[in-house]
Amino acid sequence: MAQAGKVEQQKILRVFKLINLLQGNIGKPVHRLAELLETDERTIYRYFKLLEALGFEVIKEFSKYKLKEPAGQDATLHYGSFSPEESQWLKSLIESQGKKNLLKDSVLQKLQLKSELKQGTAELFKANLGRLVDEIGKAIQDRKQIWLREYYSLSSDTTSDRLVEPVAFSSNYESIHALEVESKAMKIFKIERIGEVLITNDSWKLSAKHELPEESLFGFTGKKQFKVRLKMSKKAYQLMMEEHPNARPFMSIRNRNQYYFEGEVPQLPGIARFILGLPGEIKVEVGEELKVYLQEQLAKANF
Repeated sequence: MAQAGKVEQQKILRVFKLINLLQGNIGKPVHRLAELLETDERTIYRYFKLLEALGFEVIKEFSKYKLKEPAGQDATLHYGSFSPEESQWLKSLIESQGKKNLLKDSVLQKLQLKSELKQGTAELFKANLGRLVDEIGKAIQDRKQIWLREYYSLSSDTTSDRLVEPVAFSSNYESIHALEVESKAMKIFKIERIGEVLITNDSWKLSAKHELPEESLFGFTGKKQFKVRLKMSKKAYQLMMEEHPNARPFMSIRNRNQYYFEGEVPQLPGIARFILGLPGEIKVEVGEELKVYLQEQLAKANF
């Protein structure tokens, strides 16, 4: 029974997380949603139907999915923007319209769904991540090794338990810098990919190897540097600004309508994924290694 309850809890958390991922103006492709939720694309489509049954509207733009804003609503406002006080005020206002108003019950139901439920799902998911952050923070303070249970690796597409020595959080608290005991190497672990955190009784044993890397670009760090210059469309430039804020120091606008990224990246997969996700929007002007890597990835595609 306990195991069944845990599985059900994971499913609920996955739906909460999907709602958060679909909020915003950019959206995400199905394969990326499947990666982040540690599931397959068929399950993501089933979740879309579940959300639509709950009153959410999932739309597709440029091969990316997101939640549609209600018609006529300012794009800067989101479904979950009603505070409890605002929801109560709107509810009392609608109820004052009298019993003969046929729209009253429908509007009240949608108000309840699109404010309290959506606000609640976001808070519940944030609370779960906050709990993991608290446990990791305690381990860092006490200099203890921890197990990252059911950690999902995007590079290998596998889930496994990792014994690590946590050293520090990233600046936005989305990941941790930790030494993996098995490989004796410093790595970055995304907090949202951690199933559970288990603090052990063992103290750090490899603190001499605890080196914090420089800030990452496109999700990767490393000592090797690849020189790259990209000429981008306005759309690609804006998406890079929003999705990869660490790249901003290397971005520029020339002659008012020419958009560029020029800098050195530690590894190629991250920037390559960004380029391949925007076909026809980006030209690689400098970076022979990147061009070769892109050709290799395109050759692997199976349509």
